[in-house]
Amino acid sequence: MRYSMRKGGEILECGREGGYPAEYLLSRIRGRRTSLITDWAAFLSSETPLDYLSSLERAGAENSPEGVWRRLLREYRWVYRQMEEGLREIFRPFFLYTELRTLFFCLRFLSAGEMTRMEELLGHSLFSKGFRKLLLGGGDVADTVGAVGKVFVSLAPGFGQMKEIFLTKGIRTMELHVTNTYLDYVRGSRLHPVIRAFFSRLVDARNIMTLYKYLRWEMKVAPRFLSGGSIAEARLRDVFAREDLFGVIPLVRTLTGEVIETPGPTEVENSLYRGMTAFLRRAGRSTPGPGLILDYLWRCSVEARNLGIILYGQGTDREDLKGELLR
Repeated sequence: MRYSMRKGGEILECGREGGYPAEYLLSRIRGRRTSLITDWAAFLSSETPLDYLSSLERAGAENSPEGVWRRLLREYRWVYRQMEEGLREIFRPFFLYTELRTLFFCLRFLSAGEMTRMEELLGHSLFSKGFRKLLLGGGDVADTVGAVGKVFVSLAPGFGQMKEIFLTKGIRTMELHVTNTYLDYVRGSRLHPVIRAFFSRLVDARNIMTLYKYLRWEMKVAPRFLSGGSIAEARLRDVFAREDLFGVIPLVRTLTGEVIETPGPTEVENSLYRGMTAFLRRAGRSTPGPGLILDYLWRCSVEARNLGIILYGQGTDREDLKGELLR
């Protein structure tokens, strides 16, 4: 069976023709995996995070939160371009999902008139030449949002509302709408089992975090939950109706197998991340092709998350930072 996302072709670059056999790529990934930071205690014990990065010969542009994202994009692009077309088809839904954040960065840069920063970021992106040209067209940000919506509407009609939502509710609400619309679209796509399981768990995690935030902020209007996860919407709505913040704990346990003592924001979010990490490690062993690749891509994203937290938190007590990091 072929798993395809042809409609996304005009948004992402096609990649190099042919690519390399899967076994060659897997051997390269196994080697590159050893360069990922795993000793976060050593990282935090260094005088500054930048010193530790320098010792790993990875200093330079990534010594800022934005630079960390650029490095992650470069690594994703490297993996994508090494793939033969069959693997690219399997992974396009994942890569386009990750590029949504690049899109959001770009629209914010455009809004601030920071075209140089946008151009630099897009230089590491997997967006197609045509899509990058659209973003760099220098037009009004609202018009650019509308143009982006017209491209994405080939995936799902909901993207056609992007400009209206941007104008009436702001960029953050528009970003949430785009992400949710994309996840709804992916749910109806033909996906490889590993990619489908990843998105299902991602939907579950987002639903739990949405429920948690609504309960913590004591919001009275019920949230919109995404479809496609393994946790029934009725169960989520029941917890919300009971206004039971501690009711989030069994939901986290269902998804991750972990028992957290208190439903604090860090405890809930980090448990959900760890649950995904454990799932993908198992997938990497049981599905050594796509599973191993997805496990590596996720590990790269976890490293980027940790680096971002440390770089944002320079000057923060190191013990406090330890509790934020995923290990």
